[in-house]
Amino acid sequence: MTSKTPNTKKTFNKLRWSLILVFFIFNLLFIFTYKDPNLLALDSFVATALIFIVVFLYAVERYGKKNALIFFMVTSLVSLFFENLSVLTGFPFGFYHYSPSLGVLPVPLIIIFEYFAMGYLSWILAHILTGQYSKKLEGKQIFIVPLIATFIMVMWDLTVDPISATLQGLWVWTYPGPFFGIPISNYFGWFLVVYIFLQILALYLSKYDTIKPEKAEAISNKPFWSEAPVIYGTMAMGTILSIFYVFNDITIDMALITFFTMVFVALLALINVWNNESL
Repeated sequence: MTSKTPNTKKTFNKLRWSLILVFFIFNLLFIFTYKDPNLLALDSFVATALIFIVVFLYAVERYGKKNALIFFMVTSLVSLFFENLSVLTGFPFGFYHYSPSLGVLPVPLIIIFEYFAMGYLSWILAHILTGQYSKKLEGKQIFIVPLIATFIMVMWDLTVDPISATLQGLWVWTYPGPFFGIPISNYFGWFLVVYIFLQILALYLSKYDTIKPEKAEAISNKPFWSEAPVIYGTMAMGTILSIFYVFNDITIDMALITFFTMVFVALLALINVWNNESL
């Protein structure tokens, strides 16, 4: 059994990096489908499925199947609750409704997979930027890591909402706001919701994250910790490439904001990983 374990881990590492490459290529090709509403919805599902699979495998490698599933369940329950609450009452994001192309439910189920994927990527990036890496969260880091991760995740929403909602109509705001049609409440709402589920997870994992020696060895390397910055950077690239979909104020401004926020975070995290002599 022990002789097979390293080979199995190498296989899963290669699988994740292969999926990351597929996701990177898909983001390059995605831009050519933006003007077709039917293809846009289909490609949104495919892109979400790809990133969910690779990120879930990534979470299993770090936290094990049980804790990865708990991470998914917590993000799903909290996000679904607040998404439905906002559709009904306007709190905390504002009043809006989703396009029928995403499904028949008031809040399409695809949303929970995006929350998990981006939440986990932001979570890992926050670990890198605070130097936690393979450590179990303790002390003040139980509160610092989810706070930083929340900022990182809201950066992503800041850049995708104007394109996805205002230009593509994947969701429609009842009362459009000043940020390219997006109400300011959306971003404060996102910050609140993301922080809630990440803080819950931080408290849970501070007690139940068990890092066995063989696990620590498997995840204490630069390629493993480079995965999150590369995926997050690929998401940023997809937003920047939107200028080839429509060259207007929204896509230009989102490209600029993305470059100086998401790209910076991804680059900073990669530099931290490759400068870390303990990995």
